[in-house]
Amino acid sequence: MEPHVRLHHIAISVEDLERSVSWYKEMLGLQEIRRMTIEHNGTKIAFVGNEQFVIEILEVPGHNPIPSDRSHPDGDNATCGVKHFCIITDGNIEYIEWLKSKGATIVFEFQPGGIESYAAFINDPDGNVIEVFDTNNLVAGQR
Repeated sequence: MEPHVRLHHIAISVEDLERSVSWYKEMLGLQEIRRMTIEHNGTKIAFVGNEQFVIEILEVPGHNPIPSDRSHPDGDNATCGVKHFCIITDGNIEYIEWLKSKGATIVFEFQPGGIESYAAFINDPDGNVIEVFDTNNLVAGQR
C-alpha cells in the first residue's frame, strides 16, 4: 500500500482564545468552524480555517507563554519541534503591506536566495510564527 496523506490541521496554544480567533479571522481571512471544551482539564478550543487548511486554537488553563526565543525563526530553529506554518498568497508584497497597516508584528522580511519571490515571517498575538510566501514560487512543489 502506498499511503495518500494530507495535512488536516495544525494546533497552536494561545493565551486568549477570543483574541486569537478574532486575529486569525481578520488577518488571515479564516472562518470559525467549530468550538468545544475538553471537560476534564478545561481547555477551550476553536477551529478556524478555509478550504485549504484548519487551525486548532487551544486556550489551556495555567498555560505557559511562548519563550521569547521561540517568537523569532532564528532562535526557534535552534530548538527541536515544529517551527512555523506557512501560508501562500497571490500578491504577497501587497498582503504583507496590508498586514503592516493592520498592526501585524513582522518578525522579518526577505527574498529567498535564488528565488524570485518575497516572503515574511509574522507573529500572531501570542508569538506563534507564521510565514507568508508567494504562490508563484513554491519550494515544495506545485499545489
